[in-house]
Amino acid sequence: MKPHPPYYESRFIRANDPGRAQAIWLRSTLLLPTSGAPVADSWVMVFDPDGAGNRALKQPFPIDQSDYQYDTWTARIGATSIDDRSARGSVDGAGRSARWDLRITPGDEAAVKLLTDRGYKAKFPTAKTMVRHPLARFDGSVELDDVHLKVDGWTGSVNHNWGRRHTPAYAFGQVCGFDGAPGSSLEIVTAHAAVGPISLPAATLLVLRHDGREVAVRSVLATRHTRAEYLPFSWSFGARVDDVTVDGEITAEPPDVIGLTYTDTDGDSKFCYNSALATCRIRLSGSGSARRELVATRRAMFEILTDARNADVPLLA
Repeated sequence: MKPHPPYYESRFIRANDPGRAQAIWLRSTLLLPTSGAPVADSWVMVFDPDGAGNRALKQPFPIDQSDYQYDTWTARIGATSIDDRSARGSVDGAGRSARWDLRITPGDEAAVKLLTDRGYKAKFPTAKTMVRHPLARFDGSVELDDVHLKVDGWTGSVNHNWGRRHTPAYAFGQVCGFDGAPGSSLEIVTAHAAVGPISLPAATLLVLRHDGREVAVRSVLATRHTRAEYLPFSWSFGARVDDVTVDGEITAEPPDVIGLTYTDTDGDSKFCYNSALATCRIRLSGSGSARRELVATRRAMFEILTDARNADVPLLA
């Protein structure tokens, strides 16, 4: 498969230290705009608000210095590479540098699909997302400027996003293991999609895996039984799936958030505010089962894409 404009793609990994509020987020992105030069970017983000501070670095490369493979799911940009088993690379520029060498050990869990098979093949929604490995182990090292991290048994995920354009506005959340329930995971998005210039009502999709069961909302029709509201940086949501009711919140403090600038395929810029140190609380209830609460303390990912600049969070890349 050779993509054609307009097209964007992101292959990213993220992982959390099991013992402290520290996380990494690495992205390899491809942008084929409707006009202008295509570009491939290597991104490195370190969340360490209680220590050395948050860091972010984006290094652009000409498109001919990138190689995206789909049969083997490998991506190379300059001296960087990512696949299902490793992420390695180095970037230098403007007096800054980053080095990373990570081994990825995927778990036995199936990939998490937020859309139906039909949704992945259809033109709408324009943005697709999939978690290839929702509970992976990471080992190795990451260096960004003066921050040197030893990654030893961190838990995280391997992810793939692509499409003709970014969703105009959204909140995205992910949990790779809850406190006391390390085998449980969550993927959720509340998206404000659009058809041409027409904005559509927000829709919430989610996949929660817990205690051997999957609770999922993957279709627009099923979103009739969901609700959600979000703002920087608080998100409440709920869903009714068969006999299970899900109620939850994801919150983050501004010091735990990194601000970035994203460019869409039409050339417009948006602001991305991402925390890999958010807190997620979920309450599960249903007929014939006891009420259960799941908590992920400062280890959930919470991302907002918006047109509005947030004065409380600096843009780091």
